[in-house]
Amino acid sequence: MAKLNEQEFKRMLTTGKTDRLYLIYGEEKYLVKGYSAKLCEKVAGKKPSDFDYIRLNADAPLEKIFSAAEQLPIMSEYKCVVVTDYNIDALTENDFKLLLQFCEDISPSAVLIFTMPTSGSEPKKGAEKKPSKLSKLAETVKKYGTAVEFPKREGLALERQLVNWASRSDCELSPLNASKIIALCGTDMTALKNEMDKLCAYTGKGVITEDTIKLLVSQNTEVRIFALSDCIGSGDYNGAYKQLYGLFGQNEKPEVILSVLSSVYIDMYRAKVASESGKTTSELASDFKYGRREFLLKNAGKRASGYSTQGLRRILNVILETDMKLKSTPSDRQILLETLISRIIVETRNSNI
Repeated sequence: MAKLNEQEFKRMLTTGKTDRLYLIYGEEKYLVKGYSAKLCEKVAGKKPSDFDYIRLNADAPLEKIFSAAEQLPIMSEYKCVVVTDYNIDALTENDFKLLLQFCEDISPSAVLIFTMPTSGSEPKKGAEKKPSKLSKLAETVKKYGTAVEFPKREGLALERQLVNWASRSDCELSPLNASKIIALCGTDMTALKNEMDKLCAYTGKGVITEDTIKLLVSQNTEVRIFALSDCIGSGDYNGAYKQLYGLFGQNEKPEVILSVLSSVYIDMYRAKVASESGKTTSELASDFKYGRREFLLKNAGKRASGYSTQGLRRILNVILETDMKLKSTPSDRQILLETLISRIIVETRNSNI
């Protein structure tokens, strides 16, 4: 009857008793999916009975969930009911209250598992004034069962995970090269696992080298756009367009490219103004609810050092104009983004004016 972290939940899966109610959720979907599978195996076994193992999807009627969890098991100790990516927000207030009430008194012969492998991350702290339905469900589950939230894994823990994946495939990966893979791919564990599988298959039994990483690892959208802005800031304009065309080659949507690019320059502007006002990065991160992504502001502060505040304002105005055109005119979207980059380059050259 608690909210557990990853290590506590891992111990519970191997040594602990089975609760009647679970909620598995969080930002790191790779872990949500993996630990949900382990929980189902603990409850229902490796080859669960079709009679006693019921899977329901996001659109399952509330009555169907209640009915399934009230049935008696036929060939197993428990009736295991797994509800995947349940659309809690679609429930009326009355139905949501009924769900919370039902969770308070689950049958002793049933195990009800809510798992969110593709949805269901709580809003960032301070993002909304009232608690979300997910957070309310988590509070109820915490009282009457077990809730486990999996936040994004970052830093040394994520590097160690990549080293461990390599070791399982009889490959060797140094922590330094693990950090380089993360720098290219970002911190999403599903994407990282795919890249590690590719690297290990290519390497066979041996050392994963930096050259292999450069050859095989795909940059994600966010990393490419950070690289694009760095190229502009350093005067490498050919490099900036190379990153842009790389994004086009990945079939990234122009709206996504523009959204991430705008966030890069917004972070730079915030960091610049905060520095001029005597505010620390931590204060700025707190004011704008960055949470674990405070590092973005630290990096933005470095990028912003070569710009004037007025120059960053002009760049943001250019981005805003492009956003409006992207949403309101039938213009070629690729040409709009190419033009945007050229205008940002001009404003960067004149950033001290």
